Amino acid sequence: EHLERFGIHEHFDAIVCREDVKQTKPDPALYRVALERLGARPEQGIALEDSSNGIRAAKAAGMFCVAVPNAMTADLDLSAADLKIDSLDGVPLAQLVARATGSSTI
Repeated sequence: EHLERFGIHEHFDAIVCREDVKQTKPDPALYRVALERLGARPEQGIALEDSSNGIRAAKAAGMFCVAVPNAMTADLDLSAADLKIDSLDGVPLAQLVARATGSSTI
């Protein structure tokens, strides 16, 4: 409903919410359903997470995970992520993809 209200719903190929799975993070079900709906393999996805439970879920699903902490999670241990950045501002998606595939560093 929020995506429709902001007029960005059409920019998403798949949307998966808590209500779509039986288990919540750190269980990887949410990511597995998203990958299935997209017809993608885990190694084709990049998870952007701001919490340790989210990172655990993404990694358990077999995905490359980028930790992008928010004000509430900035002091938590997010070291289980493959990469930690302070902000997505100014980081092109192509650069994250290159990093996830091992062809570049950020």
